[in-house]
Amino acid sequence: MLKKLIPYIIVLLFVVSCYKFKEPEKPKNLISKADMVNILIDLKLIASITAANDIKVLDSSNVQSEKYIYKKYNIDSIQFALSNNYYAYHLEEYEDIYTKVKDSLEALSSFYDALELKELDEQRTKDSLKSLAKNDSIKEINAKEEMKRRLIKPVSDTDSLP
Repeated sequence: MLKKLIPYIIVLLFVVSCYKFKEPEKPKNLISKADMVNILIDLKLIASITAANDIKVLDSSNVQSEKYIYKKYNIDSIQFALSNNYYAYHLEEYEDIYTKVKDSLEALSSFYDALELKELDEQRTKDSLKSLAKNDSIKEINAKEEMKRRLIKPVSDTDSLP
């Protein structure tokens, strides 16, 4: 039985391995590279929100991510799929697109990391100023108490008249 299947398997492998993928036709309404970069950035950001379990933010706002992207860029799902397939077949162009997406996401990440550090530094400054004001008010209270204690001290008895 196995001896009868081997020639069929070899022919099948030969046919499959020799099959050349046909280049997809350029869509009439191909999305530009710049728009494709922006669309992919938005899709990656939404995917990261979803992965970070912050999907409730989107749900509470009644935002449907794919519909939002399609509406924002005035495209439909078929146009995006055809454009994505076209660029995916042309690897150099697709690599350029994804390089720009990666660079943009890294720049956004650096920007927000720096912003977070700045906010943290400002909060620390506010906290230290509050602490300083609290310490100053404690010193002021202590100084007032010391002044009261000195003022209450009786005058010496040696200056009395006969």
